[in-house]
Amino acid sequence: MAISSARTPEVLVLVNGSAMPGVIDVETESNNHLGANRFSVTASLAVTGYDVWAGDILDLEIRVAVAGAWTSLLYGQTDQVEVDLGRGEVRVDGRDLTSRFIEARIEDSFENQTASDIANVLAQRRGLQAVVTPTTSVVGRDFENSHSRVTLDQHTKLTTEWDLLIHLAEGEGFDVWVDGQSLYFAPPDQSASVLSLTPQDCSSIRLQRLVTLSAGLAVRVRSWDCRGQMSIEQTATSKTGSDSPRTYVVVKPNLSVGGAQTIAQRLLTQMAQNERCVIIEMPGDVVTRPRDLLALTGSGTDFDGVWTISSIERRLSFQHGFTQAIEARMPAWTAF
Repeated sequence: MAISSARTPEVLVLVNGSAMPGVIDVETESNNHLGANRFSVTASLAVTGYDVWAGDILDLEIRVAVAGAWTSLLYGQTDQVEVDLGRGEVRVDGRDLTSRFIEARIEDSFENQTASDIANVLAQRRGLQAVVTPTTSVVGRDFENSHSRVTLDQHTKLTTEWDLLIHLAEGEGFDVWVDGQSLYFAPPDQSASVLSLTPQDCSSIRLQRLVTLSAGLAVRVRSWDCRGQMSIEQTATSKTGSDSPRTYVVVKPNLSVGGAQTIAQRLLTQMAQNERCVIIEMPGDVVTRPRDLLALTGSGTDFDGVWTISSIERRLSFQHGFTQAIEARMPAWTAF
């Protein structure tokens, strides 16, 4: 599908490796919220036919070319197919390969392995390449003599492999996400790309401030340390000088004192980052990703500065051209 615009982008949608004809509209949503990225594709039923959607497993990849260079925006699997006979269209919705971990129940107890060992095992099990930073702390003690807690889901929130990966990442102060056909398990990126914008570069800019978070925050993490056989409680508080910060209590299983403090500080940072948000609509590109930085200048407000991109919604269609909406929030180093 070629779209009429200044940059004349082209779209190629591959279903199980074969090009899908008749594409009318493509939407993708990418985020850094520890959740799956999503896609939606609409095509002409008269061109594509129905048989292509009759399979049980539909791998789908969305590629976009600007000035002749192809870039893969999203690789995933189809969750739902909807045929609109009146409009003569078929709509396909799905998620990236994060869905493989989300749909998989925990099967093992993972005794005496590090967090990176477990991430490597799960990536291989789900057919993804592992881009994993090695860790040294053995987490097997957390699960020792508790096989049913991990493999069954009656008494724990860690019911899926994705839940487990998030839990391990929180304990290490890591980030975890899927990009294409790779699982990333690593510290937050300190060398992110920067997208520099002024109001003149954008179709619209909205600046939001959540007043309820500006009065101070405290996160209290409670846990039970199986190794030391004792209860754990650690608190992280934003440095606002407030005598009565808004307090959130989180319960996590099997943490050490250090692990509880790491999670409390990370959750505090994540919450504080939501105090301010920049929402931008602009022409689309194929290089900006969640976790990149946005440098805003020229707004004439104290929102000018550097922001962390938290989500990007892209749309490519004959009617709307190639556009994207970016949400960016306060970076971790300026959250307090």
